[in-house]
Amino acid sequence: MTAVKITVVVPTYNSGPHIEPLVDSLLGQTMPRDAFEVLFVDDGSTDGTPARLAELAAEHPHFRTVSIPNSGWPGRPRNVGVAGANGAYVQFADHDDRLAPEALERLYAMAERNHSDILIGKVASNFHARGVPYTLMSRTRESCTVWNAPLIDSLTPHKMFRTAFLREHGIVHPEGPWILEDQLFMARAYLKASVVSVLGDYVCYTYWARDDASNAGTSAIDPRYFYGNLRQILDTVVAGTEPGPARDRLLRRFYRVELLHRLGVEPEGLPTDPPFRDDPFDAVRELADEYMTDGVHEGLPVLYRVRSTLLRANRPAELTEFTRRLTELRAHCAVGRTGWNRDRLKASFTARFEERPGGPGLLLARRGERYFLAPSLTDGVLEPVDVTDALGTFKADVLLRHTETAHVWPVGRETSLVLEEHQGAPGDDGTVLVRPVVHGTFAVDPLRAAGGRPLDDGEWEVRVRLTGAGFDRYATALDAGGRPLTVRRTDPPAAGVKVSVVVRTAGALRTAGAAADVARTTGAAADALRLTLDSLAAQTLPPAAFEVIVAEERDAGLADATGAYVLFVEPGTELGTEALQRLYAYGVEHDADIVAGKPAGRGRPVPHALFTRDRPRATLAKDPLADSLGSDKLFDRAFLAEHGLRFGAAPEVGVGGRETLAEQAFTAEATVLAGRTAVLGRYVCFRYGPAPEGPAAAPGAFYPALRALMARVDALTEPGAARDRLHRRWLRLELLDRLTGTELLDLDDAARRDLFDAVRALVRDGVSPTAAAALPSVARVALGLIADGRPDELPALARWETSIGCHARLDRVVRPDDATLRVTFTAHLRTAEGPLDVSLPDPEARRSLAPVGLGQPLPERFAREPLTAGAHPDQASAVLVLRDRESGKEHRPATECTVAYTGGSGLSVTGTASLTVAGLRAGVWDASVRLTALGWTKTARLGAHRSPDVPEELPAADRIAPYWTTPGRELSFRVAAPRPAGPRPRILLHRVSRRLRGAAQA
Repeated sequence: MTAVKITVVVPTYNSGPHIEPLVDSLLGQTMPRDAFEVLFVDDGSTDGTPARLAELAAEHPHFRTVSIPNSGWPGRPRNVGVAGANGAYVQFADHDDRLAPEALERLYAMAERNHSDILIGKVASNFHARGVPYTLMSRTRESCTVWNAPLIDSLTPHKMFRTAFLREHGIVHPEGPWILEDQLFMARAYLKASVVSVLGDYVCYTYWARDDASNAGTSAIDPRYFYGNLRQILDTVVAGTEPGPARDRLLRRFYRVELLHRLGVEPEGLPTDPPFRDDPFDAVRELADEYMTDGVHEGLPVLYRVRSTLLRANRPAELTEFTRRLTELRAHCAVGRTGWNRDRLKASFTARFEERPGGPGLLLARRGERYFLAPSLTDGVLEPVDVTDALGTFKADVLLRHTETAHVWPVGRETSLVLEEHQGAPGDDGTVLVRPVVHGTFAVDPLRAAGGRPLDDGEWEVRVRLTGAGFDRYATALDAGGRPLTVRRTDPPAAGVKVSVVVRTAGALRTAGAAADVARTTGAAADALRLTLDSLAAQTLPPAAFEVIVAEERDAGLADATGAYVLFVEPGTELGTEALQRLYAYGVEHDADIVAGKPAGRGRPVPHALFTRDRPRATLAKDPLADSLGSDKLFDRAFLAEHGLRFGAAPEVGVGGRETLAEQAFTAEATVLAGRTAVLGRYVCFRYGPAPEGPAAAPGAFYPALRALMARVDALTEPGAARDRLHRRWLRLELLDRLTGTELLDLDDAARRDLFDAVRALVRDGVSPTAAAALPSVARVALGLIADGRPDELPALARWETSIGCHARLDRVVRPDDATLRVTFTAHLRTAEGPLDVSLPDPEARRSLAPVGLGQPLPERFAREPLTAGAHPDQASAVLVLRDRESGKEHRPATECTVAYTGGSGLSVTGTASLTVAGLRAGVWDASVRLTALGWTKTARLGAHRSPDVPEELPAADRIAPYWTTPGRELSFRVAAPRPAGPRPRILLHRVSRRLRGAAQA
């Protein structure tokens, strides 16, 4: 017999026909019927409900019914249900609500994953009395507690509980006539629960308003009775917590919702439930004086803090007047332009608080640099209320609400607060009235908007929840004609071209147009173009979903493009077979204006740090986007058109195989303006060919153009991290690499001087000092030489730096188990003169490089440049890198590192990596060590230097065999393909032949 996983406990009383939707929803569960039971506990019904329950129990073996004498409240029926439950978990449901088809199955699966004590399924509600805690249920939370999640905002019991958890802790509902019995039960449960799980991507439970408006809990009551019960709940919270911020946060919810919100005049359309027969002011003040400390009060939003202040001062008349002035305030949302792009409805909107159509609405008074509630709200009631620190709380959440089922899903949006000046002259004291207005944009993807799944059939209304400083109102979004904005799953226009691929090629091939024409053209340029076009022909994205445009100029290709996204590629770049499909899907999933795909290529600079992982919401300020300014990315075509972005007249010149200035200008400006950039790091989308050949850009032409580009970026950005990252990128790659590397050493004296003068002019014109301060110490030394006009010392610095490399020693290879190899190595940086050393001053002093082999004054300059941030010795790290010999793909297993450094012997990093077949395809993988230390990242093959403890014959693990390459005697790994399932053919053939021989002998 299958063990019962869940018991659904349903209290009933004179349910009549209102129980049928719940019954239908229980019969429609996807969980097998022998895995759950439904226990109806009838509280002495006087109508036909008992007969109907008996009928259901007779018809469905997993339905049971119990009858008890009338208690008048749901507490006792629920307790009886828990006592009689056979399920490992108990789900409470009211007789006039309903469960979604997959609710029990999904919740139980989550319970099994997390060993949850409580499970909260996403809820919907079609009436005001049962609000929905959208913040809590906006996402799935596998494991949380009342201490680290806003669980206290959800105090209804319509959840799933581990049956043993309730029984072990004696957690029961109060019985008999007990208002707020749900909240007392949930407070007890939350304070004892170790694991609470929230299922936020599927609507499990729906509160449903009855046609006769007789749902439980709608009759007016005596406030002293109500607050007498609330006192017991507050006692429970106090008993289960220590004094401090955690207790204050829990108590603040009750203070705000059950006490302050019920005082004064209620806002229009927001009735309190249950209503009170008498004024509750005295009862509320009594509880507030006893339980609500200064910590609770100070943490309230501004609007509630005003109410609390008047309550504490015993000023009921002023509190009533203050709330009366707010009673007509409501939210208004006007939608601006709308349109479909990438199968999403995109729209702009504004939202504000107003008391009537066209009225001034909520106003703030600006006095100097401070903002206050408008005098019309506070005059004659209390002193001016400062809301300056609360301006950041004004926001608008966009929601989709199904017009029939009341299901609600949050929609991604970007918002900003604008303080619009109200008409009228400033007051005598310089006061200016301003209106807080939230401006925003949102995008609805009908195929993913319902928790990652398609929206249900029917009409979805766009709503906005406008909040700020304690104000909280909902509004329907209205289009330009004043009509509610709605969305249907079937609204997106027919799918067209998703991606336009623009391949830039030489003029001689411009007329080729098609791959067939290119095939008749010879030469390296044609071969490169053919390689790119062949990789496009092999894409998994359907041919009808993308187009290929071969053009001499990128802007010409962009003008011809019709796709939602545009991708620019150079001939010789080979796309992974799934590149377009993955990039497009990732961009749509994250509503990105730009999507960067992972590149690979021998002999070409690749920004490894950016692509170590997926970054769905990358920004210039916090991610190394500045290291990738090539145009081989997806760009939203509407976004490019909106901002007028073109490659324009920027010179197609670059240095060292890197992006041309035209690419850098286009991509930098696009990245600065993009609302969202996504980085796909888990799949190699592009494999670069050889770097294009050609003369290096002349310094006299290159650096003025670069300065113009930096000035353009400065005009688009504020001083800060984003600008600094771009400046630092150009300083490092376009200036310092040329003046401190082999390129400088290859130049004659005249060319060096020309390069130095051009770079110095750019540095002198203005480079962000904060960007320069974050450079490695050797770069800061070089900048100092440039600024001081010391070109003759740069070659010595360049020779010294180009001699720096990684020295890696293999210490051990062991096999801790059949499937794993553990590789240990030690790495350090060294120059031609020996290990790269670090000064060891007093513990309070900052460490710096102590270079050997450099003549004065360079060592003195290094002593003045401390090792900071990632270049500090303590931040050194090393990782084992395996490179697929065929494809160039890298695999970096997790590496544990230990850093050691002493004066005279340099800094070393010892690393240990555990290697399995996970992430490795069949083939040969060469082992290297990538060391990041003191401002350098250097890579060296592993194995040529090894400890005496490393044997000639290395141990092998399952499908991984290490071996020594020749003639370098370096370490590589041969990974075998998975063995096919079932017996190996030779073994099977041997068994057959043995049986045949046995039969012949018989």
